[in-house]
Amino acid sequence: MSLTALIIFGILLIALTLYIVIYVIYPMTFVNDILPNMTSLSSSQDIYFSDKVSSTLLTTSGSTVMGFFKMLESGDRTIKLQNTQEYIPLLYVNNNWYLEVSPAPINSSDTAARLRISTNKTASSTGQDEIIELPSIPKQKWTFIAIIRDGRRFDVLYNNKIVASQRLSEYPVIIPSSLTIGNTGLSGSVIHVMVQANAMTPTDIEKERLARVDTNGAVLEDNKIDLSFPGIKIFAQCPSGLPCDAITSPPPDNLLQWSTPYA
Repeated sequence: MSLTALIIFGILLIALTLYIVIYVIYPMTFVNDILPNMTSLSSSQDIYFSDKVSSTLLTTSGSTVMGFFKMLESGDRTIKLQNTQEYIPLLYVNNNWYLEVSPAPINSSDTAARLRISTNKTASSTGQDEIIELPSIPKQKWTFIAIIRDGRRFDVLYNNKIVASQRLSEYPVIIPSSLTIGNTGLSGSVIHVMVQANAMTPTDIEKERLARVDTNGAVLEDNKIDLSFPGIKIFAQCPSGLPCDAITSPPPDNLLQWSTPYA
């Protein structure tokens, strides 16, 4: 066998080995980030349509949906809750399940939360939705929330901790509907809503969370390619006669941080 034939055979053998390892022995699952940009929670928006939801979040093999949420004080003070326990859907698949929060009382530093699931018994005359009570969600800070469904079991994570795990008395209904975020009466932001057509492990979920925050824990909006050259600072100080603002002058927006070497 010639040297060329041996090289070709070696390349094919390596390719076949990689294929078996990646797609057969350790098949990779790709999490779909359907909301990579910051979005307001002040109104309802369908972010994943019913056909996709049916094949991803309503399958018999289970599902995972997760995202970063930042709750603020209610932006619409004209919204009158009937009582302090009234809940508003925050993230939901209509007619299936609802992650709900209660903005009241207005001055509280936390937002009450629960997961409400419609089951096969809901439609009966005596049936009602099953409720999974959740810890309150802190306001004014980002909280990563993951909902894992595996058959009748629902697990909920805040950041990297399981805060609720419950097996329903009845099976959840499967009615094709869109995945919706936000609602009237809510104020805040959401980003990186991700879906997966299986029940992910907490370890895999944590990998997805860490991939979307920086070393300080701040949420990254997207992964932009930085084409700047931080080591080259030709115009770090404004040369005389050029139409640029000297760095001794503060920026037009007084909320921006600025510094000067002459301070």
